[in-house]
Amino acid sequence: MSNLPFTLPTCEQPATTRVELFSTDPAGAGDSLDACVYTCEQHDSDAVTAAWSADMNAYRVVMAPGVERACGESYVFPTGNLGGAK
Repeated sequence: MSNLPFTLPTCEQPATTRVELFSTDPAGAGDSLDACVYTCEQHDSDAVTAAWSADMNAYRVVMAPGVERACGESYVFPTGNLGGAK
């Protein structure tokens, strides 16, 4: 189960990009790294657009060597806003 505020496209193909998702603190304390989502080349833009539509900032990051994820996987950081830390 995902705590993402949007539906992530998925196809289960190997991911080529990690997209870091940040929410902005309305109190002005700074951005919170909330989650990473993994996408294939085909779904990269769809995932970024979905994040923007949920008022999140999305930044593409090249996958680290040796990391294997499927398109559509996500990880919500417990210390971020989506993880309930704030």
